[in-house]
Amino acid sequence: MNSESTDTDSESSFQAVGTSRTTLRAATATRFEAQQTVDEEIAWHYTQIGLLKAKRNAMAPISALPNELMTRIFTIFAAESNSLFNLKWTKIIYVCHHWYALAQAAHPLWGYIDLSSGGKYNWMYAQFRRSGAAPLSVKIALYEGWHTDHILSHSDRIHELQLTGEAKHVYDMITRMPNHNFPMLSSLSLDPSYKLQDLPVDFVQALPNALFDGRLPSLRELKLISIAFPPRSLSDLTTLSLSDCNDSSTGLRMAFGDVLDMLSSSPRLCSLKLNGISPPITHQDYPTLDLPDLDHLRLRGMVTACTAMLNHLRFSAQTNVHILPWGIGSGVDVRDILVPIRKHIRSPGAQTPFLLHIDRDPGHCALSLCRRTECHSSFDCDSACALLLNSHPSSEAALRQIIAKFLKAIPESVTHLDVCLGSNLGEASWKAIVPLLPALETVYIYVYPSAGAGLRALNELESLDPVRRTFPSVRHLYVSAFRHLDVEDETVTMVRTGLEGYVRARFDNGTPLETLEFEDQHCRFAFGDAVEESLERMFPLMQGQILRNGVLYDPVKLKKEREEQAALVRARMLELGLEIDF
Repeated sequence: MNSESTDTDSESSFQAVGTSRTTLRAATATRFEAQQTVDEEIAWHYTQIGLLKAKRNAMAPISALPNELMTRIFTIFAAESNSLFNLKWTKIIYVCHHWYALAQAAHPLWGYIDLSSGGKYNWMYAQFRRSGAAPLSVKIALYEGWHTDHILSHSDRIHELQLTGEAKHVYDMITRMPNHNFPMLSSLSLDPSYKLQDLPVDFVQALPNALFDGRLPSLRELKLISIAFPPRSLSDLTTLSLSDCNDSSTGLRMAFGDVLDMLSSSPRLCSLKLNGISPPITHQDYPTLDLPDLDHLRLRGMVTACTAMLNHLRFSAQTNVHILPWGIGSGVDVRDILVPIRKHIRSPGAQTPFLLHIDRDPGHCALSLCRRTECHSSFDCDSACALLLNSHPSSEAALRQIIAKFLKAIPESVTHLDVCLGSNLGEASWKAIVPLLPALETVYIYVYPSAGAGLRALNELESLDPVRRTFPSVRHLYVSAFRHLDVEDETVTMVRTGLEGYVRARFDNGTPLETLEFEDQHCRFAFGDAVEESLERMFPLMQGQILRNGVLYDPVKLKKEREEQAALVRARMLELGLEIDF
């Protein structure tokens, strides 16, 4: 074969390959164009579907509501779900485009900025932007010096400011606050107590006087912890909370008279909390202040100082009074402070307390009188508690002295006794408490060793007074079990035995218990074979009913259900050709 023929064949081959590649590229381009056309058509259809969905959403009855009303609904939802600061309310804005647009335009909803838990600074800038000109409520925990300049640049819009964190960073922001005006700031809370000991010895731990020089014209609520301040600069407050705060002009704790002078400049106070009250000077006269709008009073300090403060304040009979004094270790120590307490709780117009809550551990005992009758864990005790008195008994005998004097000072209207947190209440204390509650009808207990002591005491009191001349007739008994209660613990057996003995004693005395209720969501105490046998023995001794987690206990019904279930199992086993003994 000659060379010319070889060259011709090679050229033909190259031409064929080129043609194939051209054809392939052309075919690929055609497929790409066709695919692009299909994608465009799909996108068009999605757009049409979106428009149709929007049109359909617009036909829903809720879409006919005015935008202002829908925004109000968003606000109520955010407030009721306690999600204003954590922004969990924003999950509803993705329901539709209309709701999303409304939420974006609802500037006040974006004004709740929480920087107290870290990791949210990226949201801060977006919230400042979306809040428009709306007032701001800001929570900050400063453990670094970042972002404070940006926050202070919006000082004219800050309505509430809560500032905590490391002392040096908190004080750094405080010292720069006088360079800005806060015309809308009505609530200010400052807590520089963390790492306070790391500040230099010569550091002035006080609020600058310039901060109160016309820069806080709207301030009505003030909460300070471990920081000095100028008390004579405060006026027209409705809420004041001071904890370990000194007078910035002297660097010392405020004298008793200075506290009264400070309070006199805010006669419309609704809430007052003072922690660390100085005692009054002996043989010195002090004025008595009227605080007619006071809803909540909380005092912490030496018992003499708390007593003096109660004697020099006049407030409504509806005021909730919480006293946490130091120095009450026996009945003698509590005698003086019970005089103003008795006067307050028995004054005309005072709401009648119905529940006595006893919180007792080895270190302290808190006695609370509440206007509501639910168990302590079922409500906010702080708001429903009409009176609280804390003490530190030196012994069980001292505890009985304190409780006895307290119960003799309060009205005889208590119908409910909550001892769920009385884990260290002994049998002798139970015997001292119950006879001093003549109207007692209901007792709440937890499965504690003290519950066994309480049941033994109730049982013994039954035998001492079977004709009911002095001993109150308990009608309802509620027993609650902890989540991690050990069913095999001897305490459980002791409480069950005590319950059965008490129910039988009541039956024998002719005054059967009306209600026995078990709250045991995790089935640690009120369920099991041993309990079923005990309940079967107690059931005929009851005048009323037994409840377990809200379900009425009926042994006849339970027996019938067990028999029906066994019959079903037996029938099924026979179908399978198996034999089983029941």
